[in-house]
Amino acid sequence: MNRISYVDMKDSAAIGRRGLLRALLAAGAAAHAVAQYPRLTPPPAGEAAVRPDGAVTDLFLNGELFAVYNHDTSQAGNYRPFFHPILAPNHRAVTQNGEFPGSLRGHHWHRGLFIAHQRVNDVSFWEERAADCGKIVHLGFDVAESGPVARVRQRLAWRDLMGRDLLQETRFIEARAGGANLRFLDLGLRLQALDRPVVFHKTMYNLLACRVPDSMCLPPQKERYTKLYGPLVNFHPMDRFGQITNSEGQQDEACGGARARWCDFSGPLSDGWVAGVALMDHPANRRFPTRWHNWNNMTMIASFTYDEPFELKPGQVLALNYRVVVHTGDARQAGIPEVWTEYSKMEPLAKEEGA
Repeated sequence: MNRISYVDMKDSAAIGRRGLLRALLAAGAAAHAVAQYPRLTPPPAGEAAVRPDGAVTDLFLNGELFAVYNHDTSQAGNYRPFFHPILAPNHRAVTQNGEFPGSLRGHHWHRGLFIAHQRVNDVSFWEERAADCGKIVHLGFDVAESGPVARVRQRLAWRDLMGRDLLQETRFIEARAGGANLRFLDLGLRLQALDRPVVFHKTMYNLLACRVPDSMCLPPQKERYTKLYGPLVNFHPMDRFGQITNSEGQQDEACGGARARWCDFSGPLSDGWVAGVALMDHPANRRFPTRWHNWNNMTMIASFTYDEPFELKPGQVLALNYRVVVHTGDARQAGIPEVWTEYSKMEPLAKEEGA
């Protein structure tokens, strides 16, 4: 018969107490972590949630991560806020961070979804080169609230190389669900000139841009990049391709330079799903419908100053509003024309009059 000595029993009890203590401490640490990092607690399923997390702010829809807003421009090398990743309803990203992700090769400043301009008073807010570019500086959030719609109101400054502010911007951001296969990100930009005139010069490289994943690209880009760069890139699947379409029925290269109410880029993701992103121009915008530039059929751009410059005198305001639609399926399957019709009836977030 096995016998357990009094000493064994004391040791066993001590071990049990230590285990219980460790469990209690772990539970306490977990509770502290959740309190310190609320993102560890999933938002309610029916809520559109805003979750600050240091240098980024996460946007959730129906309890699932939708978009990450990288807003902290005090971080080294971050010249402007940008959204990445933005996730389709199948949880796959429809954005890519740079031409060659993880590298400074090529057009690395094509970061997800971003707002920028190549030439404002002879300062570039598009490229990211310390010697010759300005910064769109995050100053703070005035609103960050969750509910049926996730709402953020942000203050920014467009700052030149000498540290002078050319523009002050109020950026309105709203995220909402649009059904099982649709997610919406509405943006309002209120740009005000300060003590000197501000000229947005003529260029294709402005104002709202979205870099899609390599997997969604068109055949020429997939073939050329794979041949040139080999293991540095991954354009798979190589036998399936994306398609660019616009509100006027044009496709692919024909969309570049065309005026349209919206432009959509859809295609295969790395897991085989088809998803896409559409950018929509609000009818209240100046120069509606805007022209579009499709850089290398990889970055889709709503180009406000494609044809001619635009000048703000000191104190004047420019307001522009856009909707970003993230969807599964292609543009037709997602009902993008109907989504634009609905969006066109909505009150713009940013207005030229008022604060």
